[in-house]
Amino acid sequence: MGLEVLGDETRAADALRQQLRLTQDTARGSLFELVRTIVWSVAASDTKAHVHRVLSTALLPWQLLSPRQDRSEETLRLELREALSMLEDADDLIGMSGGYWAPAAARLVLLPHGAGWVLIGGIPCALLALEGDVVQFHGPHRRIAVLPEKLAGTVPQEAFKSWARLPELPLLDWAREVFNSIERLPYEPSSADAFDFYVPASAKAGTPQFFRWSESAADRTGTLLARRRRLYGAREYRLVDVRAGRIVRACELHDVDVRRLMYALALEAKNPVRACPTRLGGQTEWLFGSELPRAEQRAFAAFGSLTIPDERRFERRWTFMHNEELALDMLRSLGIAVVQPRGVSR
Repeated sequence: MGLEVLGDETRAADALRQQLRLTQDTARGSLFELVRTIVWSVAASDTKAHVHRVLSTALLPWQLLSPRQDRSEETLRLELREALSMLEDADDLIGMSGGYWAPAAARLVLLPHGAGWVLIGGIPCALLALEGDVVQFHGPHRRIAVLPEKLAGTVPQEAFKSWARLPELPLLDWAREVFNSIERLPYEPSSADAFDFYVPASAKAGTPQFFRWSESAADRTGTLLARRRRLYGAREYRLVDVRAGRIVRACELHDVDVRRLMYALALEAKNPVRACPTRLGGQTEWLFGSELPRAEQRAFAAFGSLTIPDERRFERRWTFMHNEELALDMLRSLGIAVVQPRGVSR
């Protein structure tokens, strides 16, 4: 995509939106559609696009499309870099070594409960000849309420669980598989080892996960989730076998969603994490005292908005503009207990 402004900037911006197949109603998706289009066009000749070329190509178009014309060039570049990362999280772009980017393959994800579709991949809407009123933009995600026939026959489909990376097994079965599949080796303590242990059975009912850790395993015997802080503050998680409170065997947890494991252990201990809904105008804000697993965050980002209060950094507040029933099903699968305050009913 090449761009040179020769006349009125407002008319140039309107022409650019038309080229991207954006309307005034879909303008909030302009940043992400712009970045998709530029990565696609640059990578078409080289199979991949370097970040510097993407940013330099996107800067002037984003100056035209940005809702605030007074943003500095540095701010605009930061917004473009953030858009690249968000599109990678959404599976639209692929980040590669050396600062290169490539578009991901296009596919359609059917949301459960007839909640519509999500268009995934780096192909721009303009190449699919999709008009602006067909696509609903939500951050980096593109939602489609009713699938056009021309897409149904040309774009492959991916299962919702596969795209969100949700385990196929129920929560407790998944956790047992994790416990049984990882070998714990004999443990030799060192003076630098100082572990905390996740003990939901000993925590007050409904306590956020942040407060369910203990510096001592007491006199427990069994397998526990443990953590310690490594040099420079990084956290390391392990499964440990303890006997009378002492670690006898241990293993590191690689490529395991530790947060999901925490939900499973809380459910097994019959002390589930809680969520509290509050009505805000015509929407419901769901308050969580704990972070959600990666897969749920990935899915919720497609139809919800996350807020983290500055004064309570362990809290998560999700508002779902669409598909609240789908979100509730996913919360129940984590064993989360919904607490109903006054004025809210389900």
